[in-house]
Amino acid sequence: MNTPAPEPTPTPAGTSLVGQVVSGRYRIQKLLGEGGMGAVYLAEHTLMRKRVALKLLHAEMSTDEEVLTRFRREAEAAAHVEHPNVAAATDFGQTEDGAFFLVLEYVEGTSLRDVLNAMGAMSVVRTLHVGRQIAFALERAHAAGIVHRDLKPENVMLVHKGDDPDFVKVLDFGIAKVEPHPQRDATQPLTRLGTILGTPEYMAPEQALGETVGPGADLYAVGVMIYEMLTGKHPFDADDRMAILSMHIVAPVPMMADRNPAVDVPPAIEQLVRRLLEKDAKQRPLGARALVEAIDLAAAQSRIELPNPLSTRSFGRESSPDLLRSPPLPPAATTDDAPRPSRAWSAGDALAKTDYGLPASTALPHTSARTQHGETARAFPAFLAPLEKLPRNVLLAIAAGVPLFLVLLVVTIILVARSATSGVNGTDAKPGGGGESAPARVTRASPEKLRAATAQGVPGLEALAEELPEDPAVHKQLALALADAGRSTDMLRVVGTLAKLDKDAIDDKLLDAVVAAAQRTDTIESAFALLEGSLGARGVDALVELSTNKAAPVAVQKRAAKSIARADVRANASPATAVMLDLKSAKKCDDKHDLLERVKESGDARVLPTLKTLKNTRGCGFMGMRDCHPCMRKDGALEEALTAVEARSSK
Repeated sequence: MNTPAPEPTPTPAGTSLVGQVVSGRYRIQKLLGEGGMGAVYLAEHTLMRKRVALKLLHAEMSTDEEVLTRFRREAEAAAHVEHPNVAAATDFGQTEDGAFFLVLEYVEGTSLRDVLNAMGAMSVVRTLHVGRQIAFALERAHAAGIVHRDLKPENVMLVHKGDDPDFVKVLDFGIAKVEPHPQRDATQPLTRLGTILGTPEYMAPEQALGETVGPGADLYAVGVMIYEMLTGKHPFDADDRMAILSMHIVAPVPMMADRNPAVDVPPAIEQLVRRLLEKDAKQRPLGARALVEAIDLAAAQSRIELPNPLSTRSFGRESSPDLLRSPPLPPAATTDDAPRPSRAWSAGDALAKTDYGLPASTALPHTSARTQHGETARAFPAFLAPLEKLPRNVLLAIAAGVPLFLVLLVVTIILVARSATSGVNGTDAKPGGGGESAPARVTRASPEKLRAATAQGVPGLEALAEELPEDPAVHKQLALALADAGRSTDMLRVVGTLAKLDKDAIDDKLLDAVVAAAQRTDTIESAFALLEGSLGARGVDALVELSTNKAAPVAVQKRAAKSIARADVRANASPATAVMLDLKSAKKCDDKHDLLERVKESGDARVLPTLKTLKNTRGCGFMGMRDCHPCMRKDGALEEALTAVEARSSK
């Protein structure tokens, strides 16, 4: 005889609710987890037959005004963030015995924490795909005036949706900061000044100090998670959680290779993570949208192709799984992931925790490439169309012979597909032209077609760019049209694509548009990412000019100067720009003299003022009577360099 499974441990508020109906419509099926303030149950709506997660405060906690207010804030936050990457709240109410409950979308999947515990470092492609989706969720939350304040791997679930095994759901807005209602909440601040809420390992410096936090705190937490996904380790290591808080505030972020020598993270991606982990919130990307764009640009600079996400402009709840389908990840993205079964929440998952502000105490399906049989797939609708018109009795007769028919059909399709492939590849074509060769794939627009699309403006060029994604001329015209239309964010995205296709196609007008975008707060991150990386030597030249442009904001000038001082940025400089920068930064006379041969070979007009200064034999010492650069008089290297540069500049 089978022994019945024991009931879950009763909650502190009383006996188990399994089997009971809450609020007349939610039948409790099992306990998922519990904490000191409440419990989370798997429930089913009695009329809709839909499974939900029901988060229940213990009845005695409903008399604690701050706990109750925070619980209501969680309901409000989750209800107002309508986005596919956020677990939705669908109901809020009170049981007959006075306990408050919150009904949430039931998410079946694996927490990011369990993935990290199982495998350590994740692939770069997979990491950016997950981080990008978290940014999408934050963009919607921040637009609704909501700051999560407790982002961590425990609060990120990865579910299998459509063709994406790593579809993100952000959970648990339990300590979210919600912009106060102008009438209801203006005089009811929830968090006392100096109170620290959140999980220490993922707190931004300002949050660790108990200061007012904004969206930048969530971006910092995303930076910590991306760092952890790429290395398998947290950026800071300490046994004492107070020490962790202190390190967030003052300690420099270690290089990823120092934390895990086995990983190889592209420089552009590591630089992005370091920007996210800036101590000063103003130095981080200026919003979740800027983070998405920065991820895209860092991936492009690193020659990484990311899966296409759900439309970033669609914030409504999904109505069809097809809306969520993404192309398969490149094969390289699947090498580090072992297949693991999906499961529902357990007691250790984030949403099963109701101790607000305390840390929560989930292995991921294998990411596999999907084999596509385009011609065969397109053959089926044509085959099935005539069948739809047949009478029902004829269809039943056909069904009787289906087994034999299916065998013949499959064999026929395989033979047709093979012969079509052979014809395209030319393996069976006869020299005399016995078979027709496939037409060459069109990758460039004709001048007439490009002119027609340009006449239609942005919509026409966008359609043509989608049709011919490898044509630099189309992308150039699209970028120019977007710049003229004032759509700087979209312009920068297209310029990034154009830089990958043909860097030389970026003319002065487009470069000026990028420089202008670098001086705007909403596009500064994306523009600087292009100037520092994808635009190569021309980007460095633009940074040099920007660093001395008195018309630009002082902060932008300083950032440009900081950029050209970085070794990875300076490596993109042309020989002329590189020697100019080296000559300016050289402090000693001998160091400058050693550069004269390079100046002679590649210097341009920009070094002439410096060279002419080096010719002066006065200016130092008492009354300026001493030669500042005596080493320049020991040979004719200075004069030769000056003559060569002047000759080049006059052409």
